[in-house]
This record gives sequence, C-alpha cells and structure tokens, in this order.
Amino acid sequence: MTQYNRPVRRPGAAPTGRPAPTGRPAPTGRPAPRPAAPRPARPAAPRSGGFLPGGFWPLLALCAVIIAVGVVLQYLMPDGFQLRQDREQDVPVSAAVSEIHGSGPVRLNEIMTSNGGVLVDSEGESPDWAEVANVSDRAVNLEGYMLARNAKAGSVFVFPAMTLEPNGCAVVYADGEMRSAAGEELHAPFRLSSGGDVLMLFNDAKVAVDTVNIPAMPANSAFARRDRDKWEVTDEVTPGEMNTAENYAAMNRVSGTSDVQLAELVASNTKYHPDEGGVFQDYIVLRNNAASAADLSGWYLSDDPALTRKWRFPKGVSIPAGGTLRVFASGLDRTGDPAYLHTNFRLSSEGETVTLSDASGRPMDQVAYDLLKTDTAYLRGAGDTWSIGTPTEQ
Repeated sequence: MTQYNRPVRRPGAAPTGRPAPTGRPAPTGRPAPRPAAPRPARPAAPRSGGFLPGGFWPLLALCAVIIAVGVVLQYLMPDGFQLRQDREQDVPVSAAVSEIHGSGPVRLNEIMTSNGGVLVDSEGESPDWAEVANVSDRAVNLEGYMLARNAKAGSVFVFPAMTLEPNGCAVVYADGEMRSAAGEELHAPFRLSSGGDVLMLFNDAKVAVDTVNIPAMPANSAFARRDRDKWEVTDEVTPGEMNTAENYAAMNRVSGTSDVQLAELVASNTKYHPDEGGVFQDYIVLRNNAASAADLSGWYLSDDPALTRKWRFPKGVSIPAGGTLRVFASGLDRTGDPAYLHTNFRLSSEGETVTLSDASGRPMDQVAYDLLKTDTAYLRGAGDTWSIGTPTEQ
C-alpha cells in the first residue's frame, strides 16, 4: 500500500486547493479536527558563572580546591616557597596569600600603608614603610633577604650586607625607588596600597619565610605584629623599635637628657635675622650645651606633638660646642644649605608646641608657648625657665 504524507492544516484554515467559505461552514457529519497541542517549551539553560545550580556548584568546588591546596602546601613546604622573579616590571598582587608565620630569626614586624607624617625620610617625604625585626638572641646578617608583594614579583627589595642585632629593627620605605646600600636609608622599588595589600619576606635562598595579608587602614595607623601569628591594626606606632607599650611610651615621652635644647622661638618676625633671600621668617634656635660638637643628622623638629618627626635635619648638620643653630620655620622645606635650613612648617603666633627629637624619633626637648606678638621671642633662661622678651642678636 502506498504511503503518503497528508498535508497539515492549521486550525480554522480552508482545505488545500478549495476556496475559503464565506459563511458558516456546512456540517460534514464529522467532528471538526482539534488543533494539535503545542509542544512544551524547553527550559532555558542556566547562565554560565551565575548563582543558579549550574554555576554555583562549580564555583564552590573551585573554592574548596584552592583551600585544600593551601593546606597541603603548608604541610609540604613548611619553610615557604621559592621566589620567581619575572622579567615584567611588576605582576599584579593577588587578593590574598596563604600566610606563612616563619619560625626563623627574621620576621616582618610592622607595616604602614598611609603615612601622614609619622615617619619622614631624608628627603622630607613621608612614604609608606615596612619593618623587619630580629627576634632571635643572636645577630643576623640580612644580606640577600628580600621583600616582595607576591611570589612572582618583578620588583623586589634586596637587603644589603647589614647586621641586625637581637631585637633590632630595620625600616624600609616603600616609595617605588630601589635604594639598598649598607649604612644608608633603605627604599623598596614598590609601593603599598592603603586599601589592603600583601607583603612577603624571603630569605637569602629565595624561600618565603614570612607572609602577611595587610588589611585596609586609615592614615597613620600601622599593622603591627604582636606574636608569631597574631597581627593587629594600631595607632601605637613604633618604627625602628619592637612593638611594645613600653617602647611606644618611650618614643612619645620627652627625655630631657640631651645637651641640645630648644633655646628661642620667634613666631612673627619682621626685622630679625633675614634668610638667604633677605626675607624675615619665623625661626627656632637650638643650643648645644656640651663641650663637644653635636651631630644633628637625622634629628627632627615638629610643631605637632602628635607627629614629632614632622621635619628632618639633613645629614652633616652639627652644632659646635657651646654654639647655637637657627632654623627658619618658613614652611619652605629647604635642607641644601646648612646655614639656612627651612622647616616644612610655620609657627603660629597664637601658640603651639615645638618638639626636638633625636634620630630614633624620641623627643629630647619640648616647649609650648601661648600668644607671641610681632618681633617678640620666647626665650629659655637659667633653670630651664621660659619668658617672653626681645629676640637675641646671635
């Protein structure tokens, strides 16, 4: 028997080849064919990477694998992992690293990612910084130790041959400029982000021995290590010192033991001691009461008791025995000529607190004054008493 395909009529359509009726269709004796039931629509496929079942479970599985790998690596490589230095200028920092809390003598100790004047470098800048500490009972040579922001960093800081004594600390400025000479200020060729970052310490075999995930921090706060595996954000910053309450108190307490003292302040000057350009500036006079010259290299002056390292003396500045040194408080920040030094702040005639700190940042002398009229001075007299008078001609 011959098989053939019957034409499919749409519901309500006229049979093929016949004209469509114009009135009510005549009964045929047979029931009208029912329209075919529509096919159910296929469900839409879940979008890749979404939170529907098709995308959520693979993501969860991936996270589980990453965590498992991190745990396994801690067991397989308890002494850390190798640094791989790529040729690229830099490699983006990952969101986080598996932290390694080293048991070696040298560890990361304190980190500041938004320095608003807590620590000033030799050029008068306030870059971010990181600090390593020797937590052992023996001296350690840091030569070959490295700081990097990840294990594939193209920019790393390499420590020079320098000895770190027990409980000693070394500060490295993170300002993007590599400076690594023994006995000089240390600068890393990378910067740190105040929004959160990663820092890693490698030993001289290029093995990571200490790592930390740095959280977002406000200005002038530090991420400080409290013990082997505990860190915290704090305002009690101690650059160059171990992180203890005693060191913080000592760094903010005026010792009063220095032979170099504040001797005179003029906060509104119109006719005394012009600067190198013939301009009359406010000024601060220091006196050396010792029988030998006093080296002020790296010492500090400040008009803010909360930021005692606001302006830094350049290298090579000294005061002869029994002599004085005038520093112009002009706000111009000039350190090129030792005879005409200018701070990066000005004095207020309405009153301020002036602090002199040594090279470690410990306040050596401090004085607060109230209103000073134009061309008057606040003078130190016998017995460390202060009074308002006429500026000296020294």
